[in-house]
Amino acid sequence: MIEYLQSLTSPVAILGLVASIVVLVSMCFNASTKRGNLLMRGVNLVGSIISVIYGLLLGPLGAGMILLNGVLVFVNLVYLIKAVKG
Repeated sequence: MIEYLQSLTSPVAILGLVASIVVLVSMCFNASTKRGNLLMRGVNLVGSIISVIYGLLLGPLGAGMILLNGVLVFVNLVYLIKAVKG
């Protein structure tokens, strides 16, 4: 039990928690306005990038996280570029 609790305070585990919190915060923006959509996409982009880094640090166990969040990074970038252009 103590080993499990200690693993929760490792830098890698804390990075994963931070990534999850950033993504959660991004979902709190009102995406129905242009400003809200930009904020939601921008903050979600940051959370997805942190999640990719977290997945890389997990090694083979993080493959799914890397794939999912890598796609989300691309999707968020496309929508941000579209929103800024027009």
